[in-house]
Amino acid sequence: METQKNVFYNVMLAVSQVLFPMLTFPYLARVLGPSHVGLINFAESFARYFVLVAAVGIPIYGVREVAKLQNNKQALSKLFVEIFLINLITTLLLSIVYFFIIVSVNKLSSEGVLFYWSLLFFFLQVFLLEWFFTGLNQFKFVALRFFFIRLLFIIGVFTLIKSSADYLLYMRMQVLLNLLLGIVNIYYVLKLVDINKITLTSLNLKKHFKPLLLLFLTIFFISIYLQLDTVILGFLTDSESVGYYASALKLNKILIAVFAAISAAMFPKMMNLLQDKNVEAFNKMIQDCFYVIISLSIPTALLVLLCAPEIVEILFGSNFERAIIPLQITAPIIVIVSLSTIFGFQILSALSKDRSILKSAIFGTLISVVFTILFVQQFKEIGEAITILITELVVCSSFIYFSRKHFSISKFSLILFHQLIAILPLIICVFAIKYLVINIYIRLIYVSLISLAWYIVLHYFILPNSVLKTQFLKLTRK
Repeated sequence: METQKNVFYNVMLAVSQVLFPMLTFPYLARVLGPSHVGLINFAESFARYFVLVAAVGIPIYGVREVAKLQNNKQALSKLFVEIFLINLITTLLLSIVYFFIIVSVNKLSSEGVLFYWSLLFFFLQVFLLEWFFTGLNQFKFVALRFFFIRLLFIIGVFTLIKSSADYLLYMRMQVLLNLLLGIVNIYYVLKLVDINKITLTSLNLKKHFKPLLLLFLTIFFISIYLQLDTVILGFLTDSESVGYYASALKLNKILIAVFAAISAAMFPKMMNLLQDKNVEAFNKMIQDCFYVIISLSIPTALLVLLCAPEIVEILFGSNFERAIIPLQITAPIIVIVSLSTIFGFQILSALSKDRSILKSAIFGTLISVVFTILFVQQFKEIGEAITILITELVVCSSFIYFSRKHFSISKFSLILFHQLIAILPLIICVFAIKYLVINIYIRLIYVSLISLAWYIVLHYFILPNSVLKTQFLKLTRK
């Protein structure tokens, strides 16, 4: 029951992360325009790249180690201080590097005020502490905290952002949002750990260096294609291209976050099963998670692909027509990245196969660099969309290859086959609705309702042993 509650709160968090941007982004796209939207995304992506590097693998390592010690408060407190100090030190060092890059690079110094605010945005990330709360199963706190603070942010957007000149104000509001989150986090974390008895001499930062180094290299290579895509596009092309590409990818990344939330909520429980050497239960959880993720991500990706023109028109407006093709090209990564989360995070990371993850990341980076050189300057946002699709496919395939050495995935093929067959009637329905219904708003509503009805019938009455049906019945009974 605890795992189901964690999944519920984490999915609630992910859904709110979907709905809140859905409320603000169409408004921002129209008020700020493609150029300023692209500029903000460029600055945010630049900052988030530094966040990934400064984290030195802590988002994965921290969750894993905290989950192991969640029942030992003294050891947990010491672990928290050690990991937090490492993250703080790397963030301070990289803040200096960040500042000198802003001063030295003309493309950044020309918008210096924006990037100085993005520097503060980067620094405050060290206080978000998601790795700690995830490892302790504190999903309720994380979800409710995000929901209420983000709600204030949304009110601020609609109240204060009135013209394209307000793009700097938007970045300042992002910084304020992270400051509020950091204050709440520190207040709450001090209730969960006892740092009064911890002295500097008792700390052992060195023991974390080797595993973090391996994960840092992995994160570094992943970040090259995961975060630097928007940055590279900004350097090689123009702000408008970034705006079209980032708008398309943002929607898909938001949807990916929903499915990643399911995997993340189950991870601490999986680590407990491995600690107890209950391999059979661990394998069952992996299989159930695969079923749920595949059942949800395949139809979602299909609907984004087929309804991309309607989605772009409704969310972003007619000025963002160039975002349609990038949105269609990147739609499959909803499925691909969700599978990478299972095979890379839940299997390889849980089994501490960090070298396999690193090899996959290096391979993906090489592929990304090659296709960036081939496509981006000539095809701009479309070239970057093709590059990220191929890269994610290669990385996912690599994760699956390494996972097969340690985990049996023979039953996964049948699950995948059932779900691929299940989308065929949906494809026919979508094309029929697009042909018969003229109004794009009504068209999208019909597609959503019919898709939902079909999948309820499919999982409740047609598919044998549907995991979605089983989990739903458990929740309703309790």
